[in-house]
Amino acid sequence: MISRRSVIAGVGASVAVGHWGARGAPVETITLGFQKTGIPLVARELRVFERRFEPKGIKVNWAEFTSGLNLLQAMDVGSVSFGNAGNVGCIFVQAAGGRIVYLAAQPSGAKSEGILVKQASPIRTLADLKGRRVGYAKGSSSHNLLAAALEQKGLSLTDVTSVGLGAADGAFAFENGSIDAWVIWDPYMGIAQARSATRVLAYSGDVIADNAGFLLANAAFAASHPALVRDLVEGSAEAGAWAKAHRDEVTAALAQATGIEASVLAEVNARAGFDVVPLSEPILASQQTTADRLTRLGVVPKPVPVREIVWQPPA
Repeated sequence: MISRRSVIAGVGASVAVGHWGARGAPVETITLGFQKTGIPLVARELRVFERRFEPKGIKVNWAEFTSGLNLLQAMDVGSVSFGNAGNVGCIFVQAAGGRIVYLAAQPSGAKSEGILVKQASPIRTLADLKGRRVGYAKGSSSHNLLAAALEQKGLSLTDVTSVGLGAADGAFAFENGSIDAWVIWDPYMGIAQARSATRVLAYSGDVIADNAGFLLANAAFAASHPALVRDLVEGSAEAGAWAKAHRDEVTAALAQATGIEASVLAEVNARAGFDVVPLSEPILASQQTTADRLTRLGVVPKPVPVREIVWQPPA
């Protein structure tokens, strides 16, 4: 467990937000979505939000999800007020008319996702993927990474044999050699690297500039309670800052939560990003490029103007 004694100064401090938020009805419970990774898990272990909200009579409820897309779908219908997700899930939910808003960004670790081959593979470059069987989760960040990487070499997804695989099935297929390459994110990438000798043809940071995940909220909640939203973002930033300074404790907490070997998670956390930053123009431009690419590929059914769901806090 993460030690409460080493929490950065200010995590337990009360902030000046009213029980009513700025303009909404009273809030009795805030439901926060999380997965067993990253800043939300750190915030949960440290009780960052409980320390902020419980003195105001607001209960914090945590809902666990196995994917960012499922979390966002719950956020759309109002079952979750706040959480985080990767770039592609946000685009899918917006395309479907989901009632979510971007609040802040979490820049992705430049080496937290990549295109893997076995060390002995004859595939040496991205161009060598032509005609090969490449496994990835369709409609995921890996789908986007592969398409972007191939584009840089004048190729497209039609130049490879795409094999749609979830993370668990992809791990098995990569291990037994039924796919020639695997596009995958951490911690699954770290696990694969620990199990066998591999090479990375390209990391996400080599291909996609200003790549980021996002903090998001249910649109109605954000509109009604901007002060609470600000506190959720600030609390996330505090948890991220703590995680950067205490990676060993984060590794131990993740190992306990997931059952993954601590040695693997230490590598994963060393290349993870724990920053929370404003929604800058480069980050939004990168997200728009991803949305446009997914539209061209037919993965998303219509153009998605990402800036339309950026939260605009009241003055």
